[in-house]
Amino acid sequence: MKGHLVIADISGYTRFLTDSFNDMEAEHGNGIISDLLNSIVEAIDAPLSVSNIEGDAVFLYGALDETMAGQTVLESVERLYCAFKSSLDTMVVNTTCACNACVNISGLGLKIVMHCGEFLTQKVGLMTNLSGPDVIMVHRLLKNRIVKEIGISNYFLVTDACVDALDVGWVRDVWQEHTEEYEHVGTVVGWISNLDDVYEMLQLQTEIKISPDDAWDRIVVSTKAPPSLVWDHIINPTKRVQWIVPAEGMELENAAGGRVAPGTEFHCAHGDNSVTKFTVLDMRPHSYITAMVEFVEDSVVRYTYYLQPSGSGTKITLAAASPSTPDGTSVPHLAAEDHRSAWHEMMESFFQLLVSMTNAAALAGAET
Repeated sequence: MKGHLVIADISGYTRFLTDSFNDMEAEHGNGIISDLLNSIVEAIDAPLSVSNIEGDAVFLYGALDETMAGQTVLESVERLYCAFKSSLDTMVVNTTCACNACVNISGLGLKIVMHCGEFLTQKVGLMTNLSGPDVIMVHRLLKNRIVKEIGISNYFLVTDACVDALDVGWVRDVWQEHTEEYEHVGTVVGWISNLDDVYEMLQLQTEIKISPDDAWDRIVVSTKAPPSLVWDHIINPTKRVQWIVPAEGMELENAAGGRVAPGTEFHCAHGDNSVTKFTVLDMRPHSYITAMVEFVEDSVVRYTYYLQPSGSGTKITLAAASPSTPDGTSVPHLAAEDHRSAWHEMMESFFQLLVSMTNAAALAGAET
Protein backbone atom coordinates (compact mmCIF):
# COMPACT_ATOMS: atom_id res chain seq x y z
CA MET A 1 0.00 0.00 0.00
CA LYS A 2 1.15 3.54 -0.73
CA GLY A 3 0.03 6.04 1.84
CA HIS A 4 0.49 8.13 4.96
CA LEU A 5 2.32 7.09 8.12
CA VAL A 6 1.74 9.23 11.21
CA ILE A 7 2.87 8.90 14.83
CA ALA A 8 1.39 11.12 17.53
CA ASP A 9 3.71 10.72 20.53
CA ILE A 10 3.04 12.15 24.00
CA SER A 11 6.24 13.83 25.16
CA GLY A 12 7.27 13.98 28.81
CA TYR A 13 5.62 10.58 29.33
CA THR A 14 8.58 8.72 30.88
CA ARG A 15 9.42 11.46 33.36
CA PHE A 16 5.74 11.97 34.09
CA LEU A 17 5.23 8.35 35.17
CA THR A 18 8.67 8.06 36.81
CA ASP A 19 7.87 11.02 39.07
CA SER A 20 4.66 9.30 40.20
CA PHE A 21 6.14 7.58 43.24
CA ASN A 22 3.27 5.83 44.99
CA ASP A 23 0.42 3.60 43.86
CA MET A 24 -2.16 6.39 43.87
CA GLU A 25 0.05 8.67 41.77
CA ALA A 26 0.84 5.85 39.36
CA GLU A 27 -2.88 5.15 39.00
CA HIS A 28 -3.62 8.82 38.37
CA GLY A 29 -0.74 9.04 35.90
CA ASN A 30 -1.91 6.05 33.89
CA GLY A 31 -5.45 7.40 33.87
CA ILE A 32 -4.27 10.79 32.58
CA ILE A 33 -2.24 9.24 29.76
CA SER A 34 -5.14 6.95 28.88
CA ASP A 35 -7.55 9.89 28.66
CA LEU A 36 -5.15 11.87 26.48
CA LEU A 37 -4.61 8.94 24.13
CA ASN A 38 -8.38 8.50 23.89
CA SER A 39 -8.79 12.18 23.00
CA ILE A 40 -6.38 11.67 20.09
CA VAL A 41 -8.07 8.49 18.90
CA GLU A 42 -11.53 10.09 19.04
CA ALA A 43 -10.31 12.93 16.79
CA ILE A 44 -9.09 10.59 14.04
CA ASP A 45 -10.85 11.07 10.73
CA ALA A 46 -10.39 9.89 7.15
CA PRO A 47 -8.01 9.22 5.54
CA LEU A 48 -6.32 8.07 8.76
CA SER A 49 -6.95 4.95 10.83
CA VAL A 50 -5.27 3.51 13.93
CA SER A 51 -2.62 0.87 13.37
CA ASN A 52 -1.56 0.42 17.00
CA ILE A 53 -1.21 2.12 20.36
CA GLU A 54 2.51 2.05 21.11
CA GLY A 55 2.81 2.90 24.79
CA ASP A 56 2.51 6.68 24.87
CA ALA A 57 1.95 7.03 21.11
CA VAL A 58 -0.74 6.45 18.51
CA PHE A 59 0.49 4.99 15.23
CA LEU A 60 -1.77 5.81 12.28
CA TYR A 61 -1.86 5.10 8.60
CA GLY A 62 -3.99 5.82 5.55
CA ALA A 63 -4.07 5.08 1.85
CA LEU A 64 -2.87 7.89 -0.40
CA ASP A 65 -5.93 9.35 -2.13
CA GLU A 66 -4.68 11.56 -4.94
CA THR A 67 -8.13 13.14 -5.28
CA MET A 68 -8.08 14.46 -1.70
CA ALA A 69 -6.59 17.90 -1.16
CA GLY A 70 -3.31 17.79 0.75
CA GLN A 71 -4.69 20.54 2.99
CA THR A 72 -7.48 18.22 4.15
CA VAL A 73 -4.95 15.53 5.11
CA LEU A 74 -2.71 17.96 7.03
CA GLU A 75 -5.75 19.37 8.84
CA SER A 76 -6.75 15.83 9.84
CA VAL A 77 -3.37 15.52 11.56
CA GLU A 78 -3.45 18.99 13.14
CA ARG A 79 -6.83 18.15 14.64
CA LEU A 80 -5.15 15.39 16.67
CA TYR A 81 -3.09 17.98 18.52
CA CYS A 82 -6.05 20.31 18.98
CA ALA A 83 -8.03 17.47 20.60
CA PHE A 84 -5.05 16.55 22.78
CA LYS A 85 -4.42 20.15 23.86
CA SER A 86 -8.09 20.81 24.60
CA SER A 87 -8.24 17.68 26.78
CA LEU A 88 -4.99 18.62 28.52
CA ASP A 89 -6.16 22.17 29.26
CA THR A 90 -9.44 20.86 30.66
CA MET A 91 -7.56 18.52 32.98
CA VAL A 92 -5.31 21.32 34.22
CA VAL A 93 -8.29 23.57 34.99
CA ASN A 94 -10.45 20.91 36.62
CA THR A 95 -7.97 18.92 38.70
CA THR A 96 -7.86 19.61 42.43
CA CYS A 97 -5.54 16.72 43.28
CA ALA A 98 -2.08 17.66 44.57
CA CYS A 99 -0.30 14.40 43.76
CA ASN A 100 2.81 14.49 41.54
CA ALA A 101 0.95 13.09 38.55
CA CYS A 102 -1.88 15.63 38.62
CA VAL A 103 0.34 18.59 39.45
CA ASN A 104 2.60 17.84 36.46
CA ILE A 105 -0.11 17.40 33.81
CA SER A 106 0.84 20.67 32.13
CA GLY A 107 4.34 19.31 31.47
CA LEU A 108 3.02 16.86 28.90
CA GLY A 109 3.14 17.64 25.20
CA LEU A 110 2.62 16.07 21.78
CA LYS A 111 4.98 15.65 18.87
CA ILE A 112 3.70 14.39 15.54
CA VAL A 113 5.77 13.01 12.69
CA MET A 114 4.46 12.14 9.23
CA HIS A 115 6.00 10.32 6.30
CA CYS A 116 4.53 9.09 3.03
CA GLY A 117 5.71 5.86 1.45
CA GLU A 118 4.94 2.22 0.84
CA PHE A 119 4.16 -0.45 3.43
CA LEU A 120 2.52 -3.82 3.93
CA THR A 121 -0.50 -4.33 6.18
CA GLN A 122 -1.39 -7.36 8.28
CA LYS A 123 -4.64 -7.60 10.22
CA VAL A 124 -4.15 -9.03 13.73
CA GLY A 125 -7.31 -8.93 15.84
CA LEU A 126 -8.53 -5.33 15.96
CA MET A 127 -5.11 -3.92 15.08
CA THR A 128 -3.41 -3.52 11.70
CA ASN A 129 0.33 -4.17 11.80
CA LEU A 130 2.44 -2.33 9.26
CA SER A 131 5.86 -3.29 7.94
CA GLY A 132 8.44 -2.02 5.49
CA PRO A 133 11.38 0.43 5.31
CA ASP A 134 9.10 3.48 5.40
CA VAL A 135 7.50 2.22 8.64
CA ILE A 136 10.98 2.06 10.15
CA MET A 137 11.68 5.52 8.79
CA VAL A 138 8.68 7.21 10.42
CA HIS A 139 9.62 5.71 13.80
CA ARG A 140 13.19 6.97 13.42
CA LEU A 141 11.87 10.47 12.89
CA LEU A 142 10.86 10.57 16.56
CA LYS A 143 14.56 10.64 17.43
CA ASN A 144 15.49 14.10 16.27
CA ARG A 145 17.12 17.39 17.30
CA ILE A 146 14.08 19.62 16.93
CA VAL A 147 13.54 20.49 20.59
CA LYS A 148 17.27 20.94 21.24
CA GLU A 149 18.10 23.01 18.16
CA ILE A 150 14.85 24.82 17.37
CA GLY A 151 13.12 24.89 20.75
CA ILE A 152 9.69 23.75 19.58
CA SER A 153 8.31 21.00 21.83
CA ASN A 154 4.84 20.56 20.33
CA TYR A 155 5.57 20.13 16.65
CA PHE A 156 4.36 18.56 13.44
CA LEU A 157 7.22 17.25 11.28
CA VAL A 158 6.39 16.33 7.68
CA THR A 159 9.01 14.77 5.41
CA ASP A 160 9.78 16.23 2.02
CA ALA A 161 8.46 13.01 0.48
CA CYS A 162 5.11 13.77 2.12
CA VAL A 163 5.07 17.33 0.81
CA ASP A 164 5.46 15.95 -2.71
CA ALA A 165 2.94 13.12 -2.25
CA LEU A 166 0.31 15.52 -0.89
CA ASP A 167 1.13 18.22 -3.46
CA VAL A 168 1.44 20.88 -0.75
CA GLY A 169 4.45 22.75 -2.03
CA TRP A 170 3.29 25.84 -0.11
CA VAL A 171 4.54 24.09 3.05
CA ARG A 172 8.10 24.84 1.91
CA ASP A 173 7.29 28.56 1.95
CA VAL A 174 5.63 28.82 5.37
CA TRP A 175 6.98 25.94 7.51
CA GLN A 176 10.51 25.67 8.90
CA GLU A 177 12.97 23.40 7.12
CA HIS A 178 14.79 20.78 9.17
CA THR A 179 17.21 17.98 8.29
CA GLU A 180 18.25 14.85 10.15
CA GLU A 181 20.89 12.21 9.46
CA TYR A 182 20.05 8.55 10.07
CA GLU A 183 22.27 5.51 9.74
CA HIS A 184 21.55 3.42 6.63
CA VAL A 185 19.13 6.14 5.47
CA GLY A 186 21.20 9.28 5.05
CA THR A 187 19.82 12.81 5.04
CA VAL A 188 16.11 13.27 5.60
CA VAL A 189 14.62 16.68 4.81
CA GLY A 190 11.47 17.71 6.63
CA TRP A 191 9.30 20.70 7.41
CA ILE A 192 8.14 21.78 10.86
CA SER A 193 4.95 23.48 12.04
CA ASN A 194 4.55 24.73 15.61
CA LEU A 195 1.34 23.07 16.82
CA ASP A 196 0.95 25.58 19.66
CA ASP A 197 0.59 28.28 16.99
CA VAL A 198 -2.09 26.23 15.21
CA TYR A 199 -4.06 25.77 18.43
CA GLU A 200 -3.65 29.37 19.57
CA MET A 201 -4.86 30.67 16.21
CA LEU A 202 -8.06 28.65 16.58
CA GLN A 203 -8.59 29.90 20.13
CA LEU A 204 -8.11 33.55 19.14
CA GLN A 205 -10.20 33.23 16.02
CA THR A 206 -13.31 35.39 15.95
CA GLU A 207 -16.13 33.03 15.05
CA ILE A 208 -18.47 34.12 12.29
CA LYS A 209 -21.45 31.79 12.12
CA ILE A 210 -25.00 32.03 10.90
CA SER A 211 -27.20 30.46 13.56
CA PRO A 212 -29.53 27.74 12.22
CA ASP A 213 -32.20 28.94 14.65
CA ASP A 214 -32.21 32.48 13.22
CA ALA A 215 -31.49 31.61 9.59
CA TRP A 216 -33.33 33.09 6.62
CA ASP A 217 -33.03 29.69 4.99
CA ARG A 218 -31.90 26.31 6.27
CA ILE A 219 -31.20 22.93 4.67
CA VAL A 220 -30.25 19.73 6.51
CA VAL A 221 -28.99 16.59 4.77
CA SER A 222 -27.03 13.49 5.74
CA THR A 223 -24.26 11.60 3.99
CA LYS A 224 -22.47 8.34 4.68
CA ALA A 225 -19.10 10.09 4.36
CA PRO A 226 -17.12 11.21 7.43
CA PRO A 227 -16.64 14.96 8.03
CA SER A 228 -13.16 15.03 6.49
CA LEU A 229 -14.44 13.73 3.15
CA VAL A 230 -17.31 16.22 3.14
CA TRP A 231 -14.88 19.00 4.07
CA ASP A 232 -12.62 18.04 1.18
CA HIS A 233 -15.54 18.36 -1.25
CA ILE A 234 -16.21 21.86 0.11
CA ILE A 235 -12.68 23.32 -0.01
CA ASN A 236 -11.15 21.34 -2.89
CA PRO A 237 -11.81 23.32 -6.12
CA THR A 238 -11.60 20.22 -8.34
CA LYS A 239 -14.41 18.60 -6.35
CA ARG A 240 -16.38 21.74 -5.50
CA VAL A 241 -16.85 22.60 -9.18
CA GLN A 242 -18.62 19.27 -9.67
CA TRP A 243 -21.49 20.06 -7.30
CA ILE A 244 -21.70 23.83 -7.70
CA VAL A 245 -23.43 23.69 -11.07
CA PRO A 246 -23.65 24.91 -13.72
CA ALA A 247 -19.94 25.70 -13.55
CA GLU A 248 -17.18 25.21 -16.08
CA GLY A 249 -14.22 25.92 -13.85
CA MET A 250 -13.16 27.12 -10.43
CA GLU A 251 -10.04 28.93 -9.28
CA LEU A 252 -8.73 30.06 -5.91
CA GLU A 253 -7.70 33.64 -5.15
CA ASN A 254 -6.05 34.92 -1.96
CA ALA A 255 -5.24 31.39 -0.79
CA ALA A 256 -2.76 31.74 2.08
CA GLY A 257 0.33 30.05 0.66
CA GLY A 258 -1.96 27.86 -1.42
CA ARG A 259 -4.12 26.99 1.58
CA VAL A 260 -7.81 27.83 1.85
CA ALA A 261 -8.32 30.21 4.79
CA PRO A 262 -10.48 33.19 5.77
CA GLY A 263 -10.18 35.68 2.92
CA THR A 264 -9.80 33.02 0.22
CA GLU A 265 -12.08 33.47 -2.78
CA PHE A 266 -13.51 30.71 -4.98
CA HIS A 267 -14.08 32.14 -8.47
CA CYS A 268 -16.69 29.98 -10.20
CA ALA A 269 -16.73 30.40 -14.01
CA HIS A 270 -19.95 29.87 -15.98
CA GLY A 271 -20.59 29.28 -19.68
CA ASP A 272 -21.85 32.83 -20.26
CA ASN A 273 -18.42 34.22 -19.28
CA SER A 274 -19.75 35.32 -15.89
CA VAL A 275 -17.94 34.56 -12.65
CA THR A 276 -19.56 34.02 -9.25
CA LYS A 277 -17.35 34.80 -6.27
CA PHE A 278 -17.54 32.91 -2.97
CA THR A 279 -15.48 34.49 -0.16
CA VAL A 280 -14.48 32.51 2.95
CA LEU A 281 -15.20 34.54 6.09
CA ASP A 282 -14.40 32.01 8.80
CA MET A 283 -13.69 28.29 9.11
CA ARG A 284 -12.79 25.58 11.57
CA PRO A 285 -11.45 22.59 9.61
CA HIS A 286 -13.85 19.65 9.35
CA SER A 287 -16.35 21.44 11.60
CA TYR A 288 -17.80 24.52 9.86
CA ILE A 289 -17.11 27.09 7.18
CA THR A 290 -18.81 30.47 6.72
CA ALA A 291 -18.76 32.19 3.35
CA MET A 292 -20.31 35.05 1.43
CA VAL A 293 -21.62 34.64 -2.12
CA GLU A 294 -22.84 37.17 -4.63
CA PHE A 295 -26.63 37.21 -4.98
CA VAL A 296 -29.04 39.43 -6.96
CA GLU A 297 -28.99 43.25 -7.32
CA ASP A 298 -25.39 43.51 -6.07
CA SER A 299 -26.34 41.90 -2.76
CA VAL A 300 -24.62 39.00 -1.00
CA VAL A 301 -25.78 36.08 1.12
CA ARG A 302 -23.71 34.96 4.09
CA TYR A 303 -24.07 31.34 5.06
CA THR A 304 -22.49 28.61 7.19
CA TYR A 305 -22.02 24.92 6.47
CA TYR A 306 -21.98 22.90 9.71
CA LEU A 307 -20.51 19.38 9.62
CA GLN A 308 -21.61 17.19 12.51
CA PRO A 309 -20.48 13.55 12.90
CA SER A 310 -23.48 11.24 12.76
CA GLY A 311 -22.67 7.57 13.24
CA SER A 312 -20.08 6.79 10.57
CA GLY A 313 -21.37 9.65 8.41
CA THR A 314 -22.03 13.37 8.61
CA LYS A 315 -25.03 15.62 9.14
CA ILE A 316 -24.63 18.75 6.98
CA THR A 317 -26.56 21.87 7.91
CA LEU A 318 -26.71 25.00 5.79
CA ALA A 319 -27.78 28.16 7.60
CA ALA A 320 -28.09 31.29 5.46
CA ALA A 321 -28.68 34.89 6.52
CA SER A 322 -31.02 37.13 4.56
CA PRO A 323 -29.46 39.11 1.67
CA SER A 324 -27.48 42.21 2.51
CA THR A 325 -25.01 44.60 0.95
CA PRO A 326 -21.34 43.49 1.09
CA ASP A 327 -20.84 45.78 4.09
CA GLY A 328 -23.69 44.07 5.97
CA THR A 329 -26.58 46.47 5.45
CA SER A 330 -29.89 44.61 5.25
CA VAL A 331 -31.85 44.65 1.98
CA PRO A 332 -35.40 43.80 3.16
CA HIS A 333 -37.10 43.45 -0.23
CA LEU A 334 -34.59 40.76 -1.26
CA ALA A 335 -35.57 38.67 1.76
CA ALA A 336 -39.04 38.13 0.28
CA GLU A 337 -40.34 34.60 -0.17
CA ASP A 338 -39.78 34.48 -3.94
CA HIS A 339 -36.06 35.20 -3.48
CA ARG A 340 -35.77 32.78 -0.55
CA SER A 341 -37.52 30.06 -2.55
CA ALA A 342 -35.19 30.57 -5.52
CA TRP A 343 -32.14 30.47 -3.25
CA HIS A 344 -33.42 27.35 -1.47
CA GLU A 345 -34.08 25.51 -4.72
CA MET A 346 -30.60 26.31 -6.00
CA MET A 347 -28.86 25.23 -2.79
CA GLU A 348 -30.99 22.11 -2.50
CA SER A 349 -29.84 21.01 -5.97
CA PHE A 350 -26.22 21.64 -4.93
CA PHE A 351 -26.70 19.54 -1.80
CA GLN A 352 -28.20 16.64 -3.73
CA LEU A 353 -25.03 16.47 -5.81
CA LEU A 354 -22.81 16.93 -2.75
CA VAL A 355 -24.50 14.04 -0.93
CA SER A 356 -24.28 11.83 -4.01
CA MET A 357 -20.58 12.58 -4.48
CA THR A 358 -19.63 12.11 -0.83
CA ASN A 359 -21.61 8.89 -0.55
CA ALA A 360 -19.74 7.56 -3.58
CA ALA A 361 -16.41 8.65 -2.08
CA ALA A 362 -17.24 6.94 1.22
CA LEU A 363 -18.14 3.72 -0.59
CA ALA A 364 -14.93 3.83 -2.64
CA GLY A 365 -12.91 4.39 0.54
CA ALA A 366 -14.56 1.43 2.27
CA GLU A 367 -13.60 -0.82 -0.63
CA THR A 368 -9.89 0.03 -0.53
